[in-house]
Amino acid sequence: MKPIHLWLSTTAFLIFVGSTEAGLFDPAGSPGRSGQPSIYRSASLATVFRGQSDGVPLPQGTGPQAGSGSLSGGPATSAQPGISGQNPVGTLSTPSLPDASTWNAFSPPTGVDPFAGAQQSPQAPYAPYTPYGNPYGGGPYGQPVPFSTFGANGPHPYRRGWQNNLEIGWMPGASVTGNASGLFEQFDVDFDLAHTGPFMPGWMLTWTNQFRLRLWDGPTPLPGFPGLPSRAFRFGWDFELETPKSGPCSISLGFTPSINSDLQTSLSSNAYQLDFRGMFIFQIDQYWSMVLGAGYWDRVRDRVIPYAGLTYRDDYWEWQLMFPKSTISLFLGNEQLWSKWAYLTAEYHVEAYEVSTAPGPPRDEVELEDYRILLGFRMDGGLYSWWMEGGGGFDREVRFGLGSSFSPNTGFIGRMGWQY
Repeated sequence: MKPIHLWLSTTAFLIFVGSTEAGLFDPAGSPGRSGQPSIYRSASLATVFRGQSDGVPLPQGTGPQAGSGSLSGGPATSAQPGISGQNPVGTLSTPSLPDASTWNAFSPPTGVDPFAGAQQSPQAPYAPYTPYGNPYGGGPYGQPVPFSTFGANGPHPYRRGWQNNLEIGWMPGASVTGNASGLFEQFDVDFDLAHTGPFMPGWMLTWTNQFRLRLWDGPTPLPGFPGLPSRAFRFGWDFELETPKSGPCSISLGFTPSINSDLQTSLSSNAYQLDFRGMFIFQIDQYWSMVLGAGYWDRVRDRVIPYAGLTYRDDYWEWQLMFPKSTISLFLGNEQLWSKWAYLTAEYHVEAYEVSTAPGPPRDEVELEDYRILLGFRMDGGLYSWWMEGGGGFDREVRFGLGSSFSPNTGFIGRMGWQY
């Protein structure tokens, strides 16, 4: 069985089991999770889920924080209609606050949180995140509060301002078949510098500057066939427009122009690539979302890729059952200033470069295609995070534009990264 067949079979099974567990197939009116209040989050599939629900089980040794639960106030001159827990005219009671605890599954431990946007007011002292809703909620245009308290703050899916992401990867030497012989080894360096902020009312823009370095060792081409250079570079710019999720449907659009070359000679049209993507995200209930979309990849063989699948989140699990990349994450708990996660990811990956070949024509385009399955561990501190992952690359293919190709055998992939 090929990796893609195993991947699709496993994903279908997980979707069915998760749907049953989440009550997605429960009859109308039956008790279950679908009856709990919904917490909306960002449309972005790359956003870290940070929120909480009424059913977070508390580990041993934790308990309610001081001041959690219902709070009552003193005399007041009038009552504000529509406030939960309101006393008759002449007294004022603050709205009931869900039982906050000293532990929260999806928020890093208490500390300064520059991404929190909830603002305090007598009418809504503990307003949840609402991207563009009531004036007392936190949104992309709101001013941050200087703290984050477990059980009180809702999800704040966008980190505004500048962010850095650095990843290093290594694929050790693997034997090849086809129009080459020997071993093929690859070393990767990826760096992204992104900025997120409001674009216009109702939209958020993330602009990412991308740099990629690929160092290749081997293989030896057979007589009359082209070989790879020792290195290649990618300079890209990704523009992503999204509608923050404050309702049942949101949109994510992306455009990525890039220059991909070994920089040995002047660039031709093969060095320039234009990628596009567009997705609709439908909120099914508090736990499930459906994603429908497509993307265009400009490579040696141009591809139209489906961006489709389901996402699921509860108090411990975060599933992104998608193509071309799926990730299943498990929350392991909080430790000091970090939240800990273990995850399994599967990805279909293709990248291409204009290269100088010897022997053969002076300029050609080459693409590297594979399927990846990786097991990883992530530590998230809010402002910064780091991760390590390892696994294998399957069905690997290196294909030149003029027809030559070789296939590296299944091999190990190791990666580590930092985000700050």
